[in-house]
Amino acid sequence: MGSDPEARGRTSSNGSESSGLSRRRFMALQAAVVAGAGAGSVASAAPTDGDGTDASVGNTVSVDPDDRTEEAVSDGLFGRLSEHYESGTIYPGVYSEHVKNPTFYPRSWSEDDYFGPRTFYPGSEIERADGIPFPWEPVGGDGVTFEQRSGGVAAIDTTDYQRVAVDGARGGISQKIVLPDFRTHGYDLSVSVRGDGPDTVRAALTTLDGEQLAATDLDVTDEWTRHEVHLELDAASGDQYVAGGTNVDTPYGQYVLEFAAEGEGHVDVDWVNLAADDAVRGKFNPSTVELMREQDTTWLKWPGGNFTSQYNWRDGVGPKSERPVRFNHAWGGINPNYFGTAEYLELCEVADLTPRLTIGWWDNPPEWASERQILPEDAADWVEYVNGSTDTEMGALRAEHGYEEPWDVTHWEVGNEVWGPWQRGSTQNPSEYASGSDARIGFTTYYDEMTAVDDDITVYADAMDPGYDESNTPDPDAWNGTLFEEAGDRLDGVDLHRYNWGIENQADRDAWYQRNGADAIDYNEVLVMFPTEFDRLMENLADRAADAGIEDFRVNVGEYGLFPTVDSGAPYPGPETMPGGSYIAGMLNAFIRRSDTVKEASQTWWPVRMFPPADEEAPPDPNPLAPAGTVTALYGAVFDGHSEWHAVDVGIDGDSRTIPETGPRIDRMEDVPYVDAAGMVDRRGQELAVFLTNRNLSESAETTVEVGEKYAGSSVEVVAVVPTADERPLPHDFITSWSTPDNYVAETTVETVGDDGTLSLALPPAAVVRCYVDNDRGQPDRVGDNGVWHGIEVAPDGEPYHEDFCGGGHERGGPGNGKGNGRGNGNGNGNNGNGNGNNGNGNGNNGNGDDESGEEGDGD
Repeated sequence: MGSDPEARGRTSSNGSESSGLSRRRFMALQAAVVAGAGAGSVASAAPTDGDGTDASVGNTVSVDPDDRTEEAVSDGLFGRLSEHYESGTIYPGVYSEHVKNPTFYPRSWSEDDYFGPRTFYPGSEIERADGIPFPWEPVGGDGVTFEQRSGGVAAIDTTDYQRVAVDGARGGISQKIVLPDFRTHGYDLSVSVRGDGPDTVRAALTTLDGEQLAATDLDVTDEWTRHEVHLELDAASGDQYVAGGTNVDTPYGQYVLEFAAEGEGHVDVDWVNLAADDAVRGKFNPSTVELMREQDTTWLKWPGGNFTSQYNWRDGVGPKSERPVRFNHAWGGINPNYFGTAEYLELCEVADLTPRLTIGWWDNPPEWASERQILPEDAADWVEYVNGSTDTEMGALRAEHGYEEPWDVTHWEVGNEVWGPWQRGSTQNPSEYASGSDARIGFTTYYDEMTAVDDDITVYADAMDPGYDESNTPDPDAWNGTLFEEAGDRLDGVDLHRYNWGIENQADRDAWYQRNGADAIDYNEVLVMFPTEFDRLMENLADRAADAGIEDFRVNVGEYGLFPTVDSGAPYPGPETMPGGSYIAGMLNAFIRRSDTVKEASQTWWPVRMFPPADEEAPPDPNPLAPAGTVTALYGAVFDGHSEWHAVDVGIDGDSRTIPETGPRIDRMEDVPYVDAAGMVDRRGQELAVFLTNRNLSESAETTVEVGEKYAGSSVEVVAVVPTADERPLPHDFITSWSTPDNYVAETTVETVGDDGTLSLALPPAAVVRCYVDNDRGQPDRVGDNGVWHGIEVAPDGEPYHEDFCGGGHERGGPGNGKGNGRGNGNGNGNNGNGNGNNGNGNGNNGNGDDESGEEGDGD
């Protein structure tokens, strides 16, 4: 990913302060109002203007099912980026670790140090004491002293351990944490302890006020002892975790993890791990695994975006106790490297994902970052570690680490946004990346060394979005042209990213309004309607690749999203709102129409990793009910029951608007229809899926969908994701609930195609609709998934709880979560969404039960 989306818009392009609002600041000031009554179904009457007259636009969508692509539409359009952002995206969003700075990284951090260990609590709420690393806090007063000492038992070269000395007093250390108590009250604690004097250290989970809810005494000897104990809460803390710029109550509880001893002498503490006892295979966040499966995520890119350039794969293999802790220079915080190559590939297995590994392109780091260097031979070693037989050096190392069989990962990439100055190891010279220079090693050399190890892999290179036009980056035409010319014979595919930041400077936005006779809603509409232009950009890029002689050209839109700067108090069309959902629908429609070229895509803020949001001026992004997630899953569900879909020709006619030049990433485009649509037909040419969205943010769209006489009288399952707000223009409400969508509703009806082969729909502003037309059985056919995640329900007593881990009726099934007395975690068969934790039920003798993947549904 490029520069921090939450920091965009703080300054103008010339460095002066912008009076506009970044996404983060906007969220802090925007009132989050739970909308009132629903806007009604797509068959409802159009809304009215303030004077009571009907307000609507009209569009005709003509679908030609007989004009279809030869190549199938790829289910790779539903991939996910997994990057090591902080505070909680990987730990505990993916890997169940609820302690920050678990190995007592020794650096002293200032309260606002961006690169320090990140916590879910404001730095001002964390007590500081000499000799204790952030975010650990002191326990006790007089008679208690603290010291960080070199060595310890965890990691190598990069951590200390914590000493607490007591002189006739009680003292220790603690850390404020956030736990998923909506899901489980049991937590597995591992910690290394030694000492001289006190016989025991009490480990406890307490409320913020100090009430003990679970505790156990750990014996202390003069030798390091690794304790592995279970803490079962007597009850939830009662302190609800509230976070985000909209101050949303989340389902998580607030707690304190405390270690305390009393008497005379000292105790030493090191390498603290705290995992939820329902973690899948003892490692993975079960909510995230469930979301990824339920919302039909198909592949997972790792180690992600900007983080990639400073990641050396050797840091994340082998025993956890031997893995070094590293700064996260991309996004702040520290990475204990618990989630490495094996863990990532195991997650892909349990969540039914295709892996995509990315090599960092930083062959010339300075001395301070020498351990981050990745040369072509390092990249080749990684390929061999992952795919090589045990007869090879790296394959033997993998076997030594406990993984005899190779993983056979086929998709690899070299670099991430290597043309961006925010990227470690970036270059502005396209030739330097493509084929190398005197100072740098180019993509072609990496490709050759990687494929020499395994010639079955697909290796992607870094291209540029052709619409990118910013002063601090190369010209995209020059970059892509050079890449095609100098590395075209090695281009298995290219990865490019598209973000829409809008116009970041207030004065420039004001000039745009005046120049175009526009207002804030017009500005939002232009941003939401951009995907039509992206469609054209992808067509032009494919034509250029063909002119360069590149056959089977394929594109991965590895990151995309809409995160613009807006005026103070103006509507914001981000992924938490229905206009943001309409943007996502438009991008997916463009990918379907360009399915001969666009084979993979990943929406950056698709909420399929679930973790507590940061307590800062930002919305609770991981809320799985956000419209961006629901809309994406609405599309992805259609691929769950079919082996093959083909894009069909779709014509759109009717009311439209001009997109004026808007900032550095949107060019002028005439006559862009308000309604956007894409269509697909199954391999047999019988069943038809049509997706539509209304990008007019003020008026309903009366839409006629022409599917042809072939489908006359056929049943149609119509699923409409519709904003609940009925004010016009659309107020862009944010989602504020973690248990029920409150800024949209998902409505399902069964309609019938008319005798003339048409279907009439009324689409409210920002609505997204999926029509599933059946011409096979003469009766209503159902996809059965409206995209809304059901995982967190509200129990009768009003408390949130986690119900039906596998998902009700989900065809692909999912990992079961069985727990016996021995806390065995079984990953059982997930047929029809009901998983059985085979080794978790019963007496739990095996502790961690053998895991069996959920069965696939029809034709996936």
